[in-house]
Amino acid sequence: MTDSYNPLMDINTSFCDYLVERTRSYQEHVVGGTLDYAFDADFAMRQKIGGISGWSRLYKAIVSNDIPGRFKRYFQSSDSASSMQYAKAYEAAKKCSERLQISLPVVLVRKAGDVPEIMSMAGEGIEPCIVMTSDIAENFSADELRYLVGCECGRLQNRHSAFNYAFTYPGISRGDVSAEAESGGKSNVRELNYVLNKWIISGDITADRAGIICLDNPADFPRIYASVRQKGVPDSFGNVNKNIDIDSILKHYETLHITPVRDLNMDGCSPDERRIAAAMEFIGCEILYIWRPDLSATSGHVGSKQSLEIRCDIIANSDSGHTA
Repeated sequence: MTDSYNPLMDINTSFCDYLVERTRSYQEHVVGGTLDYAFDADFAMRQKIGGISGWSRLYKAIVSNDIPGRFKRYFQSSDSASSMQYAKAYEAAKKCSERLQISLPVVLVRKAGDVPEIMSMAGEGIEPCIVMTSDIAENFSADELRYLVGCECGRLQNRHSAFNYAFTYPGISRGDVSAEAESGGKSNVRELNYVLNKWIISGDITADRAGIICLDNPADFPRIYASVRQKGVPDSFGNVNKNIDIDSILKHYETLHITPVRDLNMDGCSPDERRIAAAMEFIGCEILYIWRPDLSATSGHVGSKQSLEIRCDIIANSDSGHTA
């Protein structure tokens, strides 16, 4: 009598192997102190901010007092998302934390105001948290929530909270950039204001990459991005653009994405167009498919991280120091 083949014998039942897989950390994606998907200019600009006189004291005040205080106020005045309440937002957070390999953040939903808003915060003594208005939690699609929540998970993962919160301090305003501060010799506050505003653009690119990793179909990103803008979600400078023309932007990108680095030129393009173009470049990068092995690249060739960063430097005008 011959033994018949039992496919169940091929199943790995080792608890140790299961535990390693279940608790795997995104640390395997950390290269040189930064995450492999993060925009290099994001890290470089935050390093530059760290070198500005007075920043270390401000940073300590933000993460020790300001963010924990704001978290307490939001926690007292908001509802916690769960499988029973604001379930779509909660499920989006679960999926995003899984795909980015982070612990599930607290998700708070507060009463909607004039503008739909979403933000994240992390500080000493508090759980990493995402706060959104109820109009986003209740009315946005699953894809839109995965993108927005994924961006905020990326901001938490890349430690953006203190840099974003700095804009609550006197003398530091979003969109208020004076080129005089770039040359030095000016006040520390003015210099900090200038560099923080330059950083916002790079930070957005990192956040968009996290949002793309979290999407079921990353190729849907441009239309999802346009949809949340059309629904009134402001950009990181507080600007609302409900009239974004995504078809025109995508038509322009058809030419842009095959343009050699030496010929790239986005002079006159809107911030939304630059941001979409930078994100679309990431969809063609090998890093995305390392994070999402369940996906197949759209073509037989995907670009390298080095090529991605050089192109995104030009697209975003980030001044990070890459050269073609």
